[in-house]
Amino acid sequence: MKSNRDPSGVRVAAVLGVLLLGVAAVQSALRLSGLGVLRRGRSLTPAVALTFEPGLDARLTGRLLDALAGAGVQVTLLWDARTLDRQPELLHRAAREGHEAGLIAGRPWSLPWRLTARLERSRQLVRAHTGREARVFRSGASPLVTLLVSRATGLRAVDGWGRLTWVPEPHARHLRPGAVVQVGPLDDAGVTRLPAQLAALAEQGYRVTGVWDLPGTRPERPRDLPATLLQGVDVLYDRLGRIRRVGAHASSLFRVGVAPYPLADVTLPAPGLPDGLTVRHGERLVEFHLDSARLVELAARPVAGRKVVQHSVHDLAAAVRDDPAWNTLPAVYSVSIFSHVLKLYGFTVLELPLPMRRRLTWWSRTLRRAYGVADPEHVHVPMLAVISREELVRRHGTRRG
Repeated sequence: MKSNRDPSGVRVAAVLGVLLLGVAAVQSALRLSGLGVLRRGRSLTPAVALTFEPGLDARLTGRLLDALAGAGVQVTLLWDARTLDRQPELLHRAAREGHEAGLIAGRPWSLPWRLTARLERSRQLVRAHTGREARVFRSGASPLVTLLVSRATGLRAVDGWGRLTWVPEPHARHLRPGAVVQVGPLDDAGVTRLPAQLAALAEQGYRVTGVWDLPGTRPERPRDLPATLLQGVDVLYDRLGRIRRVGAHASSLFRVGVAPYPLADVTLPAPGLPDGLTVRHGERLVEFHLDSARLVELAARPVAGRKVVQHSVHDLAAAVRDDPAWNTLPAVYSVSIFSHVLKLYGFTVLELPLPMRRRLTWWSRTLRRAYGVADPEHVHVPMLAVISREELVRRHGTRRG
């Protein structure tokens, strides 16, 4: 019995299916890579860029501006066309108080030419009311349409770390210097909490800016892809290894988990133990890791790096003193190119076996290339730093100053 299906129709359907899969793959790749998008700053400066979306409620927008003025910070406000039409006086006030005026437009199904026209109209309104040019926009359209519109208008698309709902924990522990943060929701409760949360960011060592003023910010480029992939590897590694960041300060550098001690037995100084504490090969200890991106940046600026490490060592001591997951383990160790710095804080520093040292030296060089550090061939020798938990707490459990 012959099939009634038209072979040419089957071929057309197959071609369309392949094309749709290709478009979906391109969209996913653009979304993950962020090519052409402002999504982070690259600097040792402990700054974060905050973005807000003023809504149609002028009362809330006024309260938002009051809170920002009270904290003495400038941010990026992303205005849509309707809000610009209805709140020109608030737009003018925001510009007068130093806030960056950006735009927001687009839906998942938006067509490039319509989104371009909408943004151009909004840009004209910003220019008319403030005498300034809008430079950034947030798009609700697909990544491919967003990229096309960005090139057509000259506006820079902005995305970032996600929506911060102003719950101090656990969000603060995931915030990083250089983050671009969408703050919301802009409702009565959120605006009421805003002054306290801005004060908390300042206490945690963050300087709040707008997107354009975020140090080291620029659109993502193809050369940034290796660094983006490596950061994804860090996230996956932390999840699989149950590794957590300790400390919510901008200078908090360490991520902590539990792992077997990899070297031969060693005896360490320990309070109350005249003969010291002997750590055995394979014994489960607290292991801490340094954030890869910041580690590479700090390696190029040793003075700044030591200040950050000093703060992080106090975070580490408090964590292994107080956290039930770690406060029963006998010692703490790390393998990194910063081990020589940790020696200043009472750690015993040990050389690694040659095969391990070669492997980790290669990995350090790979990280430096991925993050675009100058002179990636300069050798930073990884070593192991270890200290008894009690000694770490005795030395650094109390933060001075």
